[in-house]
Amino acid sequence: DVKEDAIKISNIQQKIERLKQNKIKYELLEEELKTSGEPQVSTTDTDARALLVQGQVVEISYNIQAAVDDKHNLVVATHTINRNDKNALSAIAIEAKENLALET
Repeated sequence: DVKEDAIKISNIQQKIERLKQNKIKYELLEEELKTSGEPQVSTTDTDARALLVQGQVVEISYNIQAAVDDKHNLVVATHTINRNDKNALSAIAIEAKENLALET
């Protein structure tokens, strides 16, 4: 029993130490989040965000928008954003119109 208790105590102490280290890491992330003013932070890529892909599927990624002219099929405008497609068409269309110096 003494040997088993010593092993259990050692394992518990290791887990507690790991949890303390995790707590410090999460507190630093929380501080970073507060100072950035952003609603979320990515630990792998600071510019990437959690994006809703399909239904409830979330991926940490970027969203790329591109506009192509209809005559030559050349890319005339691009955006790399870190949010979903909602309301993204307007901004890319305006930029494409400006790049091509067109009225409509």
